[in-house]
Order: sequence, then structure tokens, then C-alpha cells
Amino acid sequence: MEKEVKYLMHPHLLFRYIAKKFWSPFFFALGVFATLVVLGDTFEKMKNLGNGITTLWDILSYSLVTFPNWLATIMPVACLLGAISVISEMVANGEWTACVAGGFSPKQLFKPIVACILIVVAITMLMQEFIVPPLNVKANYIYYTRMKPRPNYNQYLENDVLIKISPTQMLYAKEVDLTRGTMNKVSLDSYNNEWDIAEQIVADQMVWDNEQQHWVFQNGIFRTFSGLLNTSEAPFSTRISPMQIRPDQMSVGRVDEDLMGIRGLTKRIRFHQKTGIASYSAETLRQAKLATPFVTLIMCLLGMPFAISTRRKSKILNIIASLVIAFTFWWLISMCTSIGQNGYLSPFLAGWGPVLVFGVVVFFEFKWMKL
Repeated sequence: MEKEVKYLMHPHLLFRYIAKKFWSPFFFALGVFATLVVLGDTFEKMKNLGNGITTLWDILSYSLVTFPNWLATIMPVACLLGAISVISEMVANGEWTACVAGGFSPKQLFKPIVACILIVVAITMLMQEFIVPPLNVKANYIYYTRMKPRPNYNQYLENDVLIKISPTQMLYAKEVDLTRGTMNKVSLDSYNNEWDIAEQIVADQMVWDNEQQHWVFQNGIFRTFSGLLNTSEAPFSTRISPMQIRPDQMSVGRVDEDLMGIRGLTKRIRFHQKTGIASYSAETLRQAKLATPFVTLIMCLLGMPFAISTRRKSKILNIIASLVIAFTFWWLISMCTSIGQNGYLSPFLAGWGPVLVFGVVVFFEFKWMKL
């Protein structure tokens, strides 16, 4: 009792006391969920051991490089469980009632928990932006060279790429390697106002020239069409192309956009806008990632008042409540994201819609419970 009175007398100590209580259930939930998910994924990948190429070390390496991605995915649920556990424990021990009787409002008692959640959110965002994307590249390399090998696999080489250069020009490349600034087996078709082909350039290769700041065709043929049967051809060794987009500004990779960071998605969107390609899929995912901090915070605020109404300390009940709230939230987010990626909903509404919906729910929840 003396300890409780001491903390009630000092708001800063109370803040530290509540914040400290958050981390134990948070790390417990993070460890349990991460272990279950990683073990499940590892055992699922073990079916590749029978192909005569994959080794146990390959599977363990794959699990290791994908672990941060799973960790970042699980952190919001761990935050929710940690927040609910802290409040329900304080309620069960009488600490919540003592704090309220000592003049502290529920919102004041929520502040240290929210501060801890924001720390976790910041770490998660940094992981998803700077750690997870490069590790996903390594995971793909392990998967497609050791677990499900592809002949002559090159993670930087893209096949059968189609790029819109201008409203009347389309470029096709059999192979694209932006790290080297090369495109092999290219064809540039130019059309007239009636969308009949007017000119065509077919070349063995197209390379980026830093000095001229242009892509340059090498060893090709320039064709001119003046009718259905009238065609003239002129071979060339080099020819400057109309394409001026630098390789580092291009994004033609088939990397799963769900695994890309905000910077990677922004690069892809800008490239699509320059070339006239629809970018609603990447834009939807970018807005969803930008809304991630608010998603985690609102999800936790949605579950925290629930813990106040729970008079008995029950870890099982806390876990069930956390999972129900989290999966409901994720279901709505997944549904909106899927609709937005297919172009049936504005990317901004698809990304921020769940935040707005549950934000309104949290507002009325706090108002109804007079918090």
C-alpha cells in the first residue's frame, strides 16, 4: 500500500511504473507469436528437402532472413496484448481504482502505454523500411536458387518487360537488368493517330549512356511503315532512343509490392506516372503503409477500454480479446487494400479508410465509457 501511495504522489514515477509493466507482456506475446509463426513457416518449407538440392541449412537461412518480416507483422498484436494485460492487471490488483481515487484520469493512465506503443511503432516502421526489403531480396535468392531452383536465376534480371515511352510509343524488352543499365532484345514501336504502326526500331541491346543521359540502341534496324505493304529498313550500329529515364529511377521488377518499403513503392509510383502505367496498386499499398502507425495505435486504443471492464485477471481472455480485435482490424484492412489494388476504390480511401472507421469507433467508445 505504501508503494502505491508513493506512486500516486509522483506522476512521473507512476508514468515509469506503468510503462515498465507494459514490456513484460509485450515481449511475452512477441516471443510466443513469433515462435509459432516461424516454426510453422519453417516446417512448411521442409517439404522441399526431398528435391535433392535443398539442405536443412538452406531452410534455416531462409527462416532467419524472413524472421524480421514476421516480427514486424506480429508487433501490432503484441502491442495490443501488452496494453490490455497492463490495464487488466492494474484493475485486478486494485491499482487502477487507487490511481483514479488519487485524482488520475484514465487518459492520464493510458499515456505511458501509448508512449510505449509509439516506440514500438517507430521501430517497426524503421524495420519495414530499411531492414525487411533487403532481407526479402536475400530470401528470394535462397528460395529460387536452393529451395525451388529456377534455371539461370538472376534476381536483378527481369524478362518480358513492356514500357510505355509516350502516348504513341511502346517499348518491349526481352531482358532488363537495371543494375547494369542494359536491355536485351528490344523493340520500340511508334504509332500514328489512327494507332497504325508508323515506325519500329528492333535492336540487340539498349544501354544507358551517362554522358548523353539517354538510352542508346545498339546493333539494330530502323523500319518505316508507309502503308500495309510499303516498308523500308535501315540498319544501324548505334542510335539514341527517346527514353531518358535513368535506370535508378525505373522500377520494372516483379518483386511482390507487399514486401516493398515506402521508398520502393514511391519509386515505382513515380516511374509508372512517367510512363503512363496505372499505379493504383502501388499507391494503395503505400497509403496503407503510411497509415500503419495509426492502425497500431487505434487498434490498441480500441482494446484498452475493454480491459477496464474486465475485473478478473485472465491472460487467456486477454489473448482472445487481442486476437479478435486484431483479426477484425486486419480483415477490414485486407479487404480495403485488395479492393484498392484492383482499382475499385481510391488508394487513399483504401489505405486510410480502416483508420477512419475504427477511429470513429474509438471516439464513441471513449465517450460512452466516459474516459
